[in-house]
Amino acid sequence: MTDHKQKALNALAKGAGVTAIGMAVSKVLTYLYRISIARFIGPDAYGQLSLALMVIGIPSTIAYLSMGNGLKKFIPEFRAENDSASIKGAVLSSLYITLPLSIILWAIIFFGAEFIAINFFDSKGLIPLIKILSFTIPIGVVKQTFYDTTLAFNKIIYKVASVRIIQNIVQLGVTVGLLLLGYNVVSAAWGWLLGGIVALLLGFYVVERKIGPILFSDVKPKYRTREMLRFSSPLVISGLIGTLMGWADTGFLGYYMTDYEVGLYNAALPTAMLILLPHKAIGSLSLTSFSELKEKNRDKVQDSIRTASYWIFSLVFPTFLIMLLYSEQVLKVLFGSQYGKASLALSILAVGYLVDTLVGKVGSYLQAEGHSDYFLYNNIAALTLNVLLNFILIPKFGITGAAIATASSTALSNILLCFEAWKKEKVITIPKKLYRVVIAGIIPLLVIIGIDSILFVNTPFWFLFPAAIIYYGVYFISFLNILGLGQEEKEVFLRIGEIIEYEEEVEYIIKKVEGLFGEKS
Repeated sequence: MTDHKQKALNALAKGAGVTAIGMAVSKVLTYLYRISIARFIGPDAYGQLSLALMVIGIPSTIAYLSMGNGLKKFIPEFRAENDSASIKGAVLSSLYITLPLSIILWAIIFFGAEFIAINFFDSKGLIPLIKILSFTIPIGVVKQTFYDTTLAFNKIIYKVASVRIIQNIVQLGVTVGLLLLGYNVVSAAWGWLLGGIVALLLGFYVVERKIGPILFSDVKPKYRTREMLRFSSPLVISGLIGTLMGWADTGFLGYYMTDYEVGLYNAALPTAMLILLPHKAIGSLSLTSFSELKEKNRDKVQDSIRTASYWIFSLVFPTFLIMLLYSEQVLKVLFGSQYGKASLALSILAVGYLVDTLVGKVGSYLQAEGHSDYFLYNNIAALTLNVLLNFILIPKFGITGAAIATASSTALSNILLCFEAWKKEKVITIPKKLYRVVIAGIIPLLVIIGIDSILFVNTPFWFLFPAAIIYYGVYFISFLNILGLGQEEKEVFLRIGEIIEYEEEVEYIIKKVEGLFGEKS
């Protein structure tokens, strides 16, 4: 590999690592935000907030028109040509297209808040939440424009620090502060709005002072409105499908059921999605790694996908078992006793997301091979199934029906990806050693059940915390004793170490692990 390619690859890998860390911190802060609201205000008000976020989420996606994809495509090309006028023109074109549309959508949502709240969800409590959060539509498109511009300049750290960390800290801090002062559910809406405003101001500062000036430079802009629209418009459909997939269950629950059920379900949903954290974190490196490996040694692609899938599954399986078997206790500990009623929904959602992790990174591989069109087709199929199942099941089974719909559509899209990888590239992505992971996961579970049955008649609350430490500790030891590090895993870790320029440190850790637990096949 040439020095130029190696430097580019290192930059991508480092950026992906920063993104993974930022994503993890963001998920934790967002989850704490949800837990704080749910505990302070109860399922009814928490359900109202979830519905309000859904109402705002769909027009926000429409308003931005996927302009970020255009910015990230054209600005690097203009940078290579030192064309500052076109860079400025691309950013201004994006704002001139999206900002007027976002203001129109804000007006529709703001002045139509009462109609939406009463006629669709029969909930007066939604009205102030929708009105407050409606301001995030224009704020959001400007903020996204700024941070997509920074990404086009390969400055990933600014978005990670500002949007994923600082915005969430402000959001959580303002919300908790106002809740303590007795402002109830509107505290969460104000926290969400103020977090977005802070991120917007930081984005403006970064664009103008750190990578610019761009908007206020002396250069006369060359507007790129047609190019931006031509490139970004087809991608709006994919973005909108993704948004609808994310909110369909909440929307149908709000229409057919009460705010209370919506609140219960939105405790189970983000909890189940914690399973995906390792999946998403490793995913930030996968596309780069598969693209590189495809160029260097195409025959090893299948082994690498299987290895990535195997390690993701290994990381999430013990947590999945806890959510599957102790879902009621998990929800009561995290959200409060009222939310234990969503335990079955949590178990069902956990199964759906486990399928997602089991498929692993086949999606990143298909992207590296240029089969990105499959994602659109798969999402359309999954959305269709999701809507149909929500429509049929929610009136009869409530939050359990919503969970079945979400889990089924998630599983469908991933099963289709597996089939497409086999059909187009003859790649089988399911790893062979899964049964060993299952054994390693069951052993610590039996240990905890044994300790609990010997010591207690009714498990005390305090025991849950040492039990979790023992559970994951025994799993780690069992895993290394049963599976250890095989040659495939070592090669993957060494390659990642090479990419991030920590090859010696990674090699040292591997030798230590082998010294303690031995090398496995």
